[in-house]
Amino acid sequence: MIILDTHMWAWFHTGDSRLSDTVARQIGRETLLSAVSVWELHMLIERGRLTSGSSPAETVGAWLKTAPMRVIPVDQEIAILSRTLPFEHDDPADRFIAATAYRAGVPLATVDSRLTGLNWLKTVS
Repeated sequence: MIILDTHMWAWFHTGDSRLSDTVARQIGRETLLSAVSVWELHMLIERGRLTSGSSPAETVGAWLKTAPMRVIPVDQEIAILSRTLPFEHDDPADRFIAATAYRAGVPLATVDSRLTGLNWLKTVS
């Protein structure tokens, strides 16, 4: 079981070669997403940083239907962890996603060096 960061989720659906075989092989078992990744993907499409043939909401919905993943909502524990765990930067989306992985006790699939370098966070690239 793993939780994907937003870029890994996007790379999986767009067939991006930056998605490693290690992570690709793990997707399909029980794969988790933070609700923040749903929000972040929507924003990436809105801002034109990720192209899609349909609206952001339609793309998110289609991706969740094509490869179902359990979406973990942000609750009060994750919100508090996002502010109390030691981070080296202040990106709120990264903080919520990493706190979600930490609370779930599963590795976060990410290549973000600001996250892979955290000694308290299990990661897979």
